[in-house]
Amino acid sequence: MPPDEKIEPDTVDTHASRLEARALLHPSLAGVRAVLFDVGGTLLHPDWERLARLASQGAGREFNPSELGRKFKEMMCAVDASMQRGEPAPEDSRRRNWVFRRVYRALEIDEATCESLSEQIDATHAERHLWCAPDGEAARVLGALKASGLRLAVISNTEDGRLDELLELVELKTHFDLLIDSHVVGQRKPDAGIFQLTLAQLGIAPHEAVFVGDSYAHDALAALAVGMRAILLDPLDLYPESVCPRIRTLGELVG
Repeated sequence: MPPDEKIEPDTVDTHASRLEARALLHPSLAGVRAVLFDVGGTLLHPDWERLARLASQGAGREFNPSELGRKFKEMMCAVDASMQRGEPAPEDSRRRNWVFRRVYRALEIDEATCESLSEQIDATHAERHLWCAPDGEAARVLGALKASGLRLAVISNTEDGRLDELLELVELKTHFDLLIDSHVVGQRKPDAGIFQLTLAQLGIAPHEAVFVGDSYAHDALAALAVGMRAILLDPLDLYPESVCPRIRTLGELVG
């Protein structure tokens, strides 16, 4: 450093704070420049209470919201398993409300009722976004990652292009440098293109980024395939075969 060059105290303090914050992060975040997140099932969860009420009204019997949440995780695990076997993404995965339809079917609600419930889901979703329940640790974790100097981005498969609106609704939008909405960009996970587009817009190489998501096939394996690191959020321990690190809660990302 030239003798007349000075480092401002604030700059030194900020750098020291970031180094201290980095030391507490999950080992898989060492040396990266950015953390990319899935949204549904990772940062945000469905409003299972509203969805359980709809199911109860349609099927004429009571459903526990936690029961719907477990069926959702188990259903996604089954989808991941089929994709690992080389089967294509489910044919119905491009239909509106396919996730909720499958959850209802797993609860032994007949197809005709599911069709009717899908229309009610649309109306309920129009009133207030159904994926509106933030993970209890999301804000703290995102804030800590940002404080450590990492860039943050989202890649989300949506059916209606409302990602920006949703993250603003749940007060998480300001944490992110970039939001990639599949409906807007015309590409979906697990296709490599949507990951490559995000990396290009961030201006970083694949090995400089980690993807955090709850789907083994759509998130973890897809990220690994383009050269990124991956961390799988697996709260129910459904993926013991995972080739990437697993966490049970988002809080494990920041110690």
